[in-house]
Amino acid sequence: MKTKYNTYSLKEKDTLISISKELNKTPIEVAGFHNIFADEDNYIGTTFPSNLKELYVPLSINIKELEHTPKVNFDYDSHLSLKPSKKVLLYQVEKEIVSKSNTYTLKFKTEIIFIKNSGVNFVFDINKLDRKKDSSLDTILYNLLEELDQVFYPLQLLISEKGELLEITNHNEILKNWSTLKTELQEKYEGEVIENYIKYYEKNITDKIVLEKMLFKETFINTYFYKLYTNYTSTHFIEFNYCFPVISKIKNIDFVVKQSVNPFLSDDNKVEIEISGKSIDKRTQLDFDSNLDDPFFMESETNNLVEGNFDAKYLLNPESKIIESVTLSCDLLLENPKKINLSIILIEM
Repeated sequence: MKTKYNTYSLKEKDTLISISKELNKTPIEVAGFHNIFADEDNYIGTTFPSNLKELYVPLSINIKELEHTPKVNFDYDSHLSLKPSKKVLLYQVEKEIVSKSNTYTLKFKTEIIFIKNSGVNFVFDINKLDRKKDSSLDTILYNLLEELDQVFYPLQLLISEKGELLEITNHNEILKNWSTLKTELQEKYEGEVIENYIKYYEKNITDKIVLEKMLFKETFINTYFYKLYTNYTSTHFIEFNYCFPVISKIKNIDFVVKQSVNPFLSDDNKVEIEISGKSIDKRTQLDFDSNLDDPFFMESETNNLVEGNFDAKYLLNPESKIIESVTLSCDLLLENPKKINLSIILIEM
């Protein structure tokens, strides 16, 4: 007599919801079909019984192909954990800034070095190398800003177990670097505008909290140290509010994002995490025109809230869960739209 079903061998981490996703069926469909052929001891309710070893599935499902689909090796349930590498990670970074009709491109390499554990958190050294900028940015003022920026590196950061920025841990070293660099810059550059920029940096550097607010707006740091390492639940996605620096002069833009991990490895054997979001910022066009950090002007027919989009894709090493590449695009649809495109690629380990 011809069999009416295929059998799927359950694995340790399989759940009714995860199997339903793999089979492209609803949990009710999966449980209902199985229960037609199963003994009473192996009936499925809202979950699998503890003694269930095999699942009855329709003949139309190719079990051999299904069982050979590579899956993400979660640490437990649907949780990804941060496991810092003892090797120096070198990334190629390309940032494109689109404002009005102008597009500027910045390129640099960044070293990420794991220093030590600090309780459940981690300490990393960050260093910028081999900076290249758009020729249109080759001005005295921009060159000064680049030299001022060097005072922060190598930058030492405390990172949470979820991969998020917590604080700067080498503030005293930055203050020492500043003492030396300030003297060099005052000898090299002249003029009131230059002197004002130096005073502005000195004010920010002296106060650690202010310095953190400024540095944590840096796009690479904000993107690389992001809440990737968390529990994605049985649905393999989470939703939360997130702030991203689209405009350097003002407070970050508020987005609501959906962050999903593909439970199966990609065709090139990577863990895929995709993020998409929409702006929920309460500032209006006039607020942005006035460079305000908080809403002030009332919303009206001629002064609307500003739409914005956030999209990113991370590819992680399937074993170490180290970030191997990131592509990110974020925009704010002002009268003169602002947009940032970012590419991060691991080039050496």
